[in-house]
Amino acid sequence: MTTQSNALSIVAQTYDVVVVGGGIAGLTVAYRINNNNVLLLEKEPFAGGRTRSINMGPYVFNQGAQMIPGGDTNVAKLADELGVKLTLINKTKTSTYIKDKFIIASSEFKYLLSLPIPLVEKIKMALKILHMRSRYSNVVDKSPRSGDPKFKELDEKSIVDLLKIRDPDVKALWDSISKSSSTLRADEVASFQPVNTFLHHAADEFFVEGGTVEITRALANQTAARVETGASVIEVTPNDTGVAIQYEQNGIIHSVQARKCVMAIPAPLTLSVIRDLPDAKRAALAQCEYGAMSSAAFLVDKPSEYLFGKGNWRVPVVGMTTIGIGDPTFTFPEDLKLQDGRGLIRLYAGNDGSRMLQQMSDDEALEVFENDLCHIFPAARGLVIERSIKHWPYAICPWRIGRLEAIDDIRAPYDNIHYCGDYTENSGLESAVLSALRVVSELLDCPHPIITNKS
Repeated sequence: MTTQSNALSIVAQTYDVVVVGGGIAGLTVAYRINNNNVLLLEKEPFAGGRTRSINMGPYVFNQGAQMIPGGDTNVAKLADELGVKLTLINKTKTSTYIKDKFIIASSEFKYLLSLPIPLVEKIKMALKILHMRSRYSNVVDKSPRSGDPKFKELDEKSIVDLLKIRDPDVKALWDSISKSSSTLRADEVASFQPVNTFLHHAADEFFVEGGTVEITRALANQTAARVETGASVIEVTPNDTGVAIQYEQNGIIHSVQARKCVMAIPAPLTLSVIRDLPDAKRAALAQCEYGAMSSAAFLVDKPSEYLFGKGNWRVPVVGMTTIGIGDPTFTFPEDLKLQDGRGLIRLYAGNDGSRMLQQMSDDEALEVFENDLCHIFPAARGLVIERSIKHWPYAICPWRIGRLEAIDDIRAPYDNIHYCGDYTENSGLESAVLSALRVVSELLDCPHPIITNKS
């Protein structure tokens, strides 16, 4: 990886491709292109997007993405190719915090029996989950296709309507799952995202050793592209020879020319910088609103298992500002945890909670999270040693009912500009990588291919 910050030259430099955005989607495009006449622009001081990770004690606080899906997923294959070490999250418990009760069970059957809902609702839920797995398991982490009948079913109704949910406690449980996948309640989005997340959580999940940032760090280090950080794009304008891009870096305005441009930033930010975008394309991208999320971590003076118990990695939380709580130390060696004697706990909030927290100072927002922590785990009171918070204003693009009709228009390149990011797929790291592979295929299919693709 190289970084430079030269003053604006009289003649703008020309690149084969300029990639705007250095999250995992943009970095994957730059890496796969395998061309040293490619420029990647990232406005933050470092590349990585929502894979940001920091150390707290000997542990890792993944401020954004916590893990990656395993199996045959593209992101797992990419991590292996890059030499990034993954560790299976060997969860043996199913749990939820609901109605001031911590439900923990060693099987889904026992979990359902333990839920504080009427027996008839437990039976209904069990039958619906069986049907959901039978009907939709083959669409998990797959690219949404406008002509696929299963995707259309999941796009046409909310999960509340799809599963005919009437009990308020069952609805609240699905709200928690929906917020973790889309930032919004179960009745506010199509069933596509919550169904995908629910089925996905039952599959293998992997912790990235050193934090999820290690994947994007490896991409940035191994790409042939020139990577510029602290580079804020001002304007992207199609012209007769390709695309003109202006960006500001260290107070200097730079101008470059590209044969092709890849927009790998959230759709609202894309709309704010592209000039001369046709009304139809602008309308399609305008459907891609974003929800916010906030995450906080607390280093405590006891091992995390003291609070969570063994085998319990992630716990959906119902009816609070916090929508989920997890144990980031789960995959760390037992001897390290025993020797250190401390633990790390991660909490996160969906769109409504996050936007409320972003109006506060960090200390005030952390107090809200810490109050939730001590409400869920009264034994945590007085144990907090260190705390940290991160807000993501553009965290996830919720999949609204009917969006499948626009997905082809959202993805379609126009005027030498290609559109990349998880908003063009579903949400999460796998979707971001899927979007990058699609864009690389589009570039390969150009009349005069401009890249040498990595295998």
